[in-house]
Amino acid sequence: MSSSPSAREDSRGRVSAARGPATDPRAGAYAEEATTLAALEGLRVEWERLWLHSRGATPFQSPHWLLPWCKHVARGAIATIAVRSGAGGELVALAPLYVHVDPATGRRHLFPIGIATTDYLDLLVQPGWEQLALPCVVSHLSERTAHWDLLEFPQLRRGASLLALAAPDGWRREVAAAEPNPVLVLNGPCGGRLPIPASMMQYVGYCRRRAARAGKLGCETADAQALPALLDSLFRLHARRWSERGEPGVLNDPSVRAWHLEAAPLLHAAGLLRLHALQLDGEPVAVLYCLADAARAHERRHYYYLGGFDPRLRALSPGTLLVAHAIDRAVAEGAAAFDFLRGAETYKYRWGAADQPMYTLRIWHDRPSAQ
Repeated sequence: MSSSPSAREDSRGRVSAARGPATDPRAGAYAEEATTLAALEGLRVEWERLWLHSRGATPFQSPHWLLPWCKHVARGAIATIAVRSGAGGELVALAPLYVHVDPATGRRHLFPIGIATTDYLDLLVQPGWEQLALPCVVSHLSERTAHWDLLEFPQLRRGASLLALAAPDGWRREVAAAEPNPVLVLNGPCGGRLPIPASMMQYVGYCRRRAARAGKLGCETADAQALPALLDSLFRLHARRWSERGEPGVLNDPSVRAWHLEAAPLLHAAGLLRLHALQLDGEPVAVLYCLADAARAHERRHYYYLGGFDPRLRALSPGTLLVAHAIDRAVAEGAAAFDFLRGAETYKYRWGAADQPMYTLRIWHDRPSAQ
């Protein structure tokens, strides 16, 4: 979706910083579009503040996660919608979007920045502005319908702001069931005990005793100094595990590694990253990449994003031991849930996780794409 730079962008496409929190929805709202990486970078300070105040926002919607993704992974034209207060121009909603053209069909897909490698992508909205922000986004999309053919937002959870997004006039809209996310609730009515099946707890104990006979075991969660080395271990162990299956794995892509190398220090500095490692005789044999909701978030979760372990030590169950450590850490931090994210792998349910329904929003028209 191409458009000229907005009046709030400077000569390098950067959007000016906010002047304070928006407080009065009666002032109305308007939308502007950021079409360059520089414009998105210019939104960073406002974006982070909006993310911190939006209900239900996850680390996957933060600029620490999405800006590096857009820089290294995105393949398309940036078309992000920023909704501002009519009174002072403060950022009150943000829809980070880009247009990807399907090379086979020529169809122009309007996707969320972060798609495919990220769950929980949604519109960010300042509380109290929902009834103005959503119509403003729809109005902006309606004015740009010549530039896109299909809007698709996968992995929206119940209550997501975008599930209330209407279709522009003459377009079609669908909300379909998506792949569920298994979630382990940590603060349920369990008499002070973790809601993990007794059989799984017994198995974890057995794994710990067996692994201890193989050498000196230890778990750590990376601090800023240890972060680069443990990221390198994650890349290596993930590659080793997938190569055993004859597949490259997602981290084989240099652009994906570059994304995480840039994002991880930002996430750690913001208190959102938990990079856990299991060590045997001082050497990492498993690494687990987890994210955590911001400290001020309601009903905080820890999220199991990605892991890698040495397949030569499969008999010691290093993955199981490290997940146990990550869950213990989430409990110690007062998290309400440990979210395994999308995928119905059997091991997730062994921990006691239950499916959380997820949804995909699609809005489209059937007229031929512009060539």
